[in-house]
Amino acid sequence: MYLAELRSRFGAEPVGDLSQFNEGLYLFGVTDDSRDVRFGYVFCAVRGEKQDGTKFCRQAAAKGAQAIAVQSGVPVSALGLNDYELTKIAILRVPDVRAFYARLCARFHPGLPDTMVGATGTNGKTSTVSFLRDLWDLNGKSAVSLGTLGIQSRSHARTNLEAGLTTFDAKTLHIMLSELKTVHGISNVAMEASSHALHQGRLAGLAFDAAIFTNLTLDHLDYHKDMDAYYVAKAMLFRERLKPDGTAIINVDDPRGAELAAELKASRRRVITYSRRSPASDLQLVNRKSRPAGQDLEVSIFGRVCSIALPLAGEFQADNIMAAMGAAIATGLTADHVVEQAAKVSPVPGRLELVATTPAGAPVYVDYAHTPDALENVLSSLRPHVPHTGRLHVVFGCGGDRDTSKRPKMGDIASRLADRAWITDDNPRSEEPTAIRKAIIAGGPACVDAGDRQSALRCAIEEAGGSDIVVVAGKGHEDYQILPVRNELGAPILDESGRFELEKVLFSDQDLIRSLCR
Repeated sequence: MYLAELRSRFGAEPVGDLSQFNEGLYLFGVTDDSRDVRFGYVFCAVRGEKQDGTKFCRQAAAKGAQAIAVQSGVPVSALGLNDYELTKIAILRVPDVRAFYARLCARFHPGLPDTMVGATGTNGKTSTVSFLRDLWDLNGKSAVSLGTLGIQSRSHARTNLEAGLTTFDAKTLHIMLSELKTVHGISNVAMEASSHALHQGRLAGLAFDAAIFTNLTLDHLDYHKDMDAYYVAKAMLFRERLKPDGTAIINVDDPRGAELAAELKASRRRVITYSRRSPASDLQLVNRKSRPAGQDLEVSIFGRVCSIALPLAGEFQADNIMAAMGAAIATGLTADHVVEQAAKVSPVPGRLELVATTPAGAPVYVDYAHTPDALENVLSSLRPHVPHTGRLHVVFGCGGDRDTSKRPKMGDIASRLADRAWITDDNPRSEEPTAIRKAIIAGGPACVDAGDRQSALRCAIEEAGGSDIVVVAGKGHEDYQILPVRNELGAPILDESGRFELEKVLFSDQDLIRSLCR
């Protein structure tokens, strides 16, 4: 592309000499990492949580940056460039450098799949995009899902790597989407859209054909500070990233969802609502019956009641399949086809996944529930499956260096909704594991400190009787724990900034459960 396009198409305002914008100068790429700058690149000086990109402009200049984009208000003197560099490099000011970067990533890596759907919400994103992908696939579409589980097609993982982020960074995302379309022939993508990614502008280069709102409950307040700010970030998917003729699929049982649906309808946007309770919703769960291998649902779809034999346990999965069905219909599938194929969706790894049965006969499930609302949903959903003579066991912990306010709340939920609550470690990171466990138990006195995760799993599995059910919550699909690196004396090692050095250590709930159940 030409340097002049940054002004004419992307709204960048040049600082200083404007002649550079009239000379037809070429640009060959964009990055927000000065180490990745190549000849003729645009360097976007993004201010992150840990690093400020304006401190690395000199390095970007030395590696061949043709242009440097900074946030409006940043003085040129803060970039550390000398007079000579300022005559060679175009300095640009933009209102939102993160969004500008994402839009340039889309420009340099064109070729999006034909149909793009984003799902946001505290819980249910992974299951919902997985079910939508399956509905598309079963109806002849070439589809994948993107998110916490990485890149997945129906029944196949398309990468063996941990995604790291629920939503990829802008450049990785656009490179992948372009390759998925042009190389692998993928026509439909269902992706998770996290509140962090929306707030940080990572999705600013995308326009979605449909957008899903699952729910909004307590989480990520260490980042967003309060629930209002958290909601505003989620709502960006609908207010800013949904195409004008796109469709919003919204859970109106959630108060914020009902608020969002009303706002969009008032703006004459297309909205499909779903609900367990409201007869006025477009998709409503009319009846639900639990069975050992799943549940039988009756769902009203635009006024017509349809029966679905869903091969998955958990009432919350009824919410997720309704969301996926709404999005499938919004993107061109018929209601009849969607109902027919809903009985064939695949289980999602680590989402109320039946892993093994104990020697005594108790089923053991693994679930990713790591928020108060998700834990409550999992326990409430499994309770109907527990015989009158049985007990419901839950094993869980809370992550270190994350929102501390949810710990006592989750302890309270476990005490009330489970018969036995075994409190253990999740990903302690730099925090002391015993302190995290104590904070959970402070909210639920009936909880038991079961020590490390291996000990806790052994306790629950050995105690569970044949009529009991065990659910291991918090880590789901993860096959690791994040722990401090320790020296030969067992003391944590600090990095150059004084923080604990962390590492991922191989640990799979599923593998250990299978071993203990042999």
